[in-house]
Amino acid sequence: MSKKGKWVMGVLAAVLVTAGFVFPAVAGAATAPPENWAPLIAKIVMGLSLSLGLAGSAVGLSIAFQALLGGGTESFYKNIAVAMMPSSQGIYAIVVLFSNMDGLNTDPYTVAGKAAIAGIAMFFSAWYQGAVCAAGIRSIQEGRNTMANALVAGAMPETYAVFALVMTFIMK
Repeated sequence: MSKKGKWVMGVLAAVLVTAGFVFPAVAGAATAPPENWAPLIAKIVMGLSLSLGLAGSAVGLSIAFQALLGGGTESFYKNIAVAMMPSSQGIYAIVVLFSNMDGLNTDPYTVAGKAAIAGIAMFFSAWYQGAVCAAGIRSIQEGRNTMANALVAGAMPETYAVFALVMTFIMK
């Protein structure tokens, strides 16, 4: 199995293990009426979504900064803008969290769905944006004049995180 496949399987396993601990506790709460479970489930999904967005940014940043650090000190500050690009998905995940908090009690399932979709999209967008940015940084470090190309290519995976963010505002 490839390194990426192991990461995906690890994230999925962590989500399933978390769900295995959380949902039996929710189902076993005999004192809580069923109408109070929906906001709780939505909060859990929103938390996982935020975690996916932040984790994707961390993975993307680590990939891009590995390439940046491989170039030495002379090109570090020249290429840092390209390496920082995957950090925006974490910010988008925070925006999704705060913009949907008002709907937790009124429409919790819609909030949970929007958060889940956005979190998954931002995770993969940041991860692959880090790989694209690393390739751009390597190209620049090889002496090619490709800074603009690296910025444009790095922005392409981010457009899907922006689409996911915009859709959270459009979906009702």
